[in-house]
Amino acid sequence: MPSVFQVVRRTALVPALLAGLSVASVSAQEKKAEMSVKPAPQPAKKQEKLVTLDQAEVDADFQYQGEYMGYAAKTFGQARQKLGVQVIARGNNAFDVVVLEGGLPGDGWDQETRLKFPATLEDGQLVVYAGEQTLTVADNAVTVTNSEGRSLGQLRKLARYSPTMHRSAPSNALILFDGKLNDLWKNMKVTEDGLLEEGCETVDLFQDFHLHLEFMLPYKPEGVGQDRGNSGVYLQRRYEVQVLDTFGELGMPNFCGGIYKLHSPDQNMCLPPLTWQTYDIDFRAARFDEEGNKTENMKIRVVHNGVVIHDSIEVESKTGAGRQETPEPMPILLQDHANPVRYRNIWLVEGDPFETPVEDAPAASQLADTEQDPAATVTPYGTHYGNGYSGNTYSSGYEYRTPYHNYGYTPGAYWFSPSYVDMPPWPYYGF
Repeated sequence: MPSVFQVVRRTALVPALLAGLSVASVSAQEKKAEMSVKPAPQPAKKQEKLVTLDQAEVDADFQYQGEYMGYAAKTFGQARQKLGVQVIARGNNAFDVVVLEGGLPGDGWDQETRLKFPATLEDGQLVVYAGEQTLTVADNAVTVTNSEGRSLGQLRKLARYSPTMHRSAPSNALILFDGKLNDLWKNMKVTEDGLLEEGCETVDLFQDFHLHLEFMLPYKPEGVGQDRGNSGVYLQRRYEVQVLDTFGELGMPNFCGGIYKLHSPDQNMCLPPLTWQTYDIDFRAARFDEEGNKTENMKIRVVHNGVVIHDSIEVESKTGAGRQETPEPMPILLQDHANPVRYRNIWLVEGDPFETPVEDAPAASQLADTEQDPAATVTPYGTHYGNGYSGNTYSSGYEYRTPYHNYGYTPGAYWFSPSYVDMPPWPYYGF
């Protein structure tokens, strides 16, 4: 696929112009010398770095980026074990390939064994040499072989969807954004397709609450560090839950899901860019006595794409550029950090969520995101285990143990079911 960002170079000869001199004052020799002077060369137009929220504008590298999961043996003849791979596009045919034993984050990874390899796209494939294993990424699969070329297993590419995607607001919720302009935000900008742009804050001030929101990060393969889809959810404009494309990285305080610069997420649940993601946040403001002295730290629980990444932790101070801690309620800010990030389905329930959990369970829809997957259908299968999450409680009404265990495929579409079912050795469901 050719890049949509192609530099068109054009050169033009610009004749030298004389200003303020009459023809009579210039000798024939001077005229000849002047006419022989060539214009200064123009610098080549600088190629813009790709950043887009539109899958129609991505480069050829995008098709390789993503998540792969399957079974592979370490050596020929051994039993095959569940393995996860995350492929990260770095721009200009450069990639990082991350190998995770046990599966993907939130879906089997042991949170210890992680190997990261640089790779370059050549002849339509990425090849990584990992000890006795060779991993070849091509055609929506990772093929694992040994040094003799014998097959050790294969992983299939897949798309994951948060089980709290399109979560319905309970009856007592304040609907902050439902796809249309309203008077609940300052500096509000809504796209033609009904998405909220970064850089706005709520008009109302809030103390304790439960917050649900969905966000999508741009595809910015050459972005590095904090310049890769950066935004943030500022709670009370004091405490930032970071929003950033750190797909495939380790969890860090200033990476996606981190309490900025203070607390790392328990694991990095960031999905690839251009994938809709969810935050479900329980927030209890810091407490102060009558003299204004802080008596209790802020308390927070963050669920990222259906997985708890901060479990009722205390945050001892404001984060980064946040406002100072005081007893007064403050607004919620969706930070503008010079990167295009989009938000949708934002609602809030006021009150201490640690004392009174939200009344409904997540709408763990069995349909994939309809915007990305309009033809998705579901045929539930497998064995159900465990219970579902609802606030701080569990209900048998939602039967899944972890959010990403049932993937499926129909022509041109991919779906997710919240049922727990272990991945079959082969064939696997994916792209």
